[in-house]
Order: sequence, then structure tokens, then C-alpha cells
Amino acid sequence: MGIRALRRGCWVILLLISFTESDWLNCGNIEECHCKWSSGKKTASCISAGLIKVPHLATDIQVLDLHGNQLKTLGQDAFASIDLLNLQRINLSSTSIRSLHPNAFRELRILIELDLSQNELHQISPDTFRGNDRLKLLILNDNPLTTLVAEQFPPLQHLKKLELSRCQLHTIHPFTFVNLRALETINVHHNLLSYLHQNTFNLPVLKTLTLSDNPWYCDCRLRDFHEWFLNSNLGNEEIFCGGPERKAQASWRNMKGNEMVCPPLASSIPTVIRTETGADISFGCFARGDPKPTITWTFHNVDINNITNKFSEIVIYKYQTDHFDDYRDDYINKSAQWLNVTISNVTNDLAGEWKCIAKSTVGEASAYLTIFLPKARTATARLPPNYSTFFILGGSMLAMTGAGFIAACVCWKTRRRRVPPSRSFTDQEKKLLDTSLAASCDRTSADLGSSYGFEMFDRSMSMESEDTRCMEPVQITIEGPPGSFPPPPAEFALPAPYGNIFISVQVSGHNDEYPDLLSGGSTLPRRSRTCFLKSVYDNMGPRITAAGSSTWSLPGANPDKKSVDRDTDNTMPLSTFSTEFTAL
Repeated sequence: MGIRALRRGCWVILLLISFTESDWLNCGNIEECHCKWSSGKKTASCISAGLIKVPHLATDIQVLDLHGNQLKTLGQDAFASIDLLNLQRINLSSTSIRSLHPNAFRELRILIELDLSQNELHQISPDTFRGNDRLKLLILNDNPLTTLVAEQFPPLQHLKKLELSRCQLHTIHPFTFVNLRALETINVHHNLLSYLHQNTFNLPVLKTLTLSDNPWYCDCRLRDFHEWFLNSNLGNEEIFCGGPERKAQASWRNMKGNEMVCPPLASSIPTVIRTETGADISFGCFARGDPKPTITWTFHNVDINNITNKFSEIVIYKYQTDHFDDYRDDYINKSAQWLNVTISNVTNDLAGEWKCIAKSTVGEASAYLTIFLPKARTATARLPPNYSTFFILGGSMLAMTGAGFIAACVCWKTRRRRVPPSRSFTDQEKKLLDTSLAASCDRTSADLGSSYGFEMFDRSMSMESEDTRCMEPVQITIEGPPGSFPPPPAEFALPAPYGNIFISVQVSGHNDEYPDLLSGGSTLPRRSRTCFLKSVYDNMGPRITAAGSSTWSLPGANPDKKSVDRDTDNTMPLSTFSTEFTAL
């Protein structure tokens, strides 16, 4: 009975083992993941499976490979929350991780290897790997890490290898690795390191250190680390200097410590001082370098020392760096000096450019300071204004104004004399003017602009008749053959003066062949044929032709005849025609 019971118990155990084994092999039913035994470990390979978070797998998985997935972030307890507590190796390379929670790997107490290479981590919290006490290998290559702070890693007593290559590191604090006492290998090649403190990698069991392909600046700040590395025998690789220029591409193994020096540096604070005569001022010069330089102030190429005279007092104080933190301050600051100058009762003799000179065996540096003092100003008494100049100017302006007024009056008088005055008319002339108006009630406004000519009206007929209608005027044109005629009267000479000139001509019978009207040849424009009441005065003056004939041409007359037929059909004799010649 005992043997049978034992056999049944063995079969039950085998069945349970088979069921358990089949459970982790299905990889959580994720087709892209493959679970298998590898190197005696239960391994889940989910390479480039398109995952965006850590997959749910069997809790007894020991190795998890998530290379090539797009996880981007790892939150708090990313693995403990899904019971993956038996993980010993995790590959998270090329998973585009940008954010890493400090507690992402918490509770993974048997984790041995962790690969976070080729991600986008710019910084890592010092608490990120806290609790992973058995971690032996940590790979952080190809992440944009720039700075490693003091105690960057928590105490990891079993960590033996740390990979930090191609991480853009330019600063590593001297206390970065103090909690990694078991480190044997550190790789920091292909970064941006220029200086390192001599105690940065001063670890008890360190065996290998790679430093190549960094822009090492081989001056006094690197001298101690360079010496420590050569004496430590931590590597056989060739390391070259990246600067200064005269030492570029020089091999560390061929570089001597006394060749790694720092030329002097000097700076003045402030660089310009504006003050007044009699004031007290103070300024200084900061200098450093290795070997330590000597500092002097000069003025007009003369060294300045403590000076006291009857005007000013110059006192110089020299300060040294008393407290220097070897792990926090820049190494070159160990040689820092401050040379202070105090001047009491500044005078104009001290104004100008001061020069600070820092000199050592490897070079010289200068800094400048300028003191400005206002120029002395001489006060002058104000003179009373010279009023004679104002009187002269005023008199000149009044004289010019008077001269202009007199010239204007003379010019006005002269022009007034040239224009003949208006003439007064006798009673007979006024009657003739009154009878010269012809009423034309049937005319429109278009008749106002009639052409030039002469009009003659039979005023006796219009006056005897009760018919108030306007009569058509008789047009008279003076023509004649070419010949010599007497000149026109002086009042008709061109240019005709403007005035109110009205001429009435009484035409009567004549025996002459060529009656001479107006004592010479002339053509006077006729008045507009209108019955509108307008001024009987015309301001246009007479219009004169140089030479005209004296032949009357009445409407219907034959111009070829040399005499006018006196026995016309007109019922009224010519003597009764009254014609007004008006200049328009």
C-alpha cells in the first residue's frame, strides 16, 4: 500500500509540473512573444513585437527581452505590478524610453543584468536602482546623458560593470561613483569630457577604465588626473589631447606633468569709474593661473604702490584664496588672487587708464580700468544785451517799409493818370441814349451773345407807334476800297483805354461818295439785341480797326454801286434814323 501511494503522489507531482510548464510556455497568448528555456533560464523573447507596455507573462519568467518595442515610458512598479518579481535579466534597449520612474524597478531583488542602452534618457534619478542589490551589470550606453551628479547611483554592493559610452557626458562629479565600491570596469569613451578630478574613479577594485575619444583639454586642470591615470595602469588604450591648440593630438603617455600649465587670466572689476574730484574710490583685479602669477597695477606705465601725498592717498591690498573646495571648485581657482586699490581724494592727475598685469613663467594677461573726472568749467559773467543792434534792425525795417509804401503810391498815381476819366453827357446825349434801347421781348437768353456789328433802329417809328414790340435793328457795315484815310482820333488809339464811352451818330443825307464817319475808318460793335434791363453803360471800350472804309452798306443794298439810291422804298427818311454805336 505504501508503495502504491508513493507512486500516485509522484504522478500527481509530474502532472502539476507539466501543467505549470505549459502555462509559461504560451507567453500569455502573445503571438509575437516566444517563451523557451535558454541557458537554464525561463526566457520570454518579445523582440520588436509592437508592444507599448510591459506584457503580462507568467510570474516564473526569469529573462525578458523587450528590444525594439515602443515603450517610451516606464511607470512606478512597472514590473512588480504584474507580478514579474523573478526577473533576473531585462533587456530594454532601443525601446524609446524617455521617462523612467525612480521606482520602476522596485522589488526586483534578484535582478542581475539591466540593459537601458539606445534610449532617450536625459537624466536618471539617484534613486532609480535602489533595492536592486544584486545588480551586477548596468548598461546605459547611447543615451543623451550630459551630467552625472554626486552619488548618482545608490549603494549597489555587487555592481561590477558600468557602461556609459556615447552618452554626451561633459561633467562627472568626483563623488559620482562613491557608492559603487565593487566596480571593476567602467567605460566612458566617446563622450565630451575635458577635465576630471583625480579622485573620480578612485575605486578599490577598479581594473579597467576606458577614456578614449574625449576632447581632453591638457592644461593644469587635467594634470593631476592625467598623472593618476598613468600611475593606475587601468588601461592600455591610447588617449590623445584635444587642446590647447599647441598640444592637440598629443599622446597622454608622452605628456609630462610640468607641460600641463594654465596661462594667467586677469579681469578688472569694474572696468569704468565715473567720479568727481575729491571723492574716494575702490577697484580691483582678479587673476589666476598655474603657475601662480604675480599681479601689479600700473598707471602711465608706472607701477603703483602704496603712496601718500598732500593731495591723494593710494592703498593696495592683496587677497589670497583661503578656502578652496577641491571637489566643488574649479582647480584653477586654487591660484586665485585679488589685488584691490583704494584711492582717497581723487584728483585730475589720477584720471585716465589703469592697467592690471598678471604675469607668470608661461604667459602674461592684462585688464584695464578707466577713471573719468568731469572737466573744470569756468563761469563767466553775463553781459547786458546790446540794444543798439535791435534799434538798427528796427530802423532798417521801418525804412524799407516806408520806401515800399511810397513806391506803391507813385505806381498807383501813374496808372490812374493813364485811364481817362468818365465823361458826363448833355441832355441831348442822354435823350439819345434813352431812345437807343430796343425792346425785344421775343428774344431768348441765347441772343445775349450776338456777334459783333452795328445796330440801327428807327426810334421815330417806334415812338409814334403804340406797338411795343421790338424792331429788328438795322446793321451798318463800313466798307470801302483800299486807300488812304485820315487816322482815327486820339481817344480811339490802341490800346484803347477802358471807360464808359458811348457814341451816338445822327445819320443824314449826304452827297459825298464816301462819307467819313467818326473822322476815320472804324468798326464799332453793336449792342446785344435784348430787351432785358441792363446798365446803359458799357465797360469794354471802343474797338478800332486800323483802316476801314466809310461806305455805308444797308441791308439789301448793292455793294457794287458807288452811290446810294436815295429814292428807296423806306417810308422813313435816313435822316430820321438814330443809331447808337456802343463798344461792348
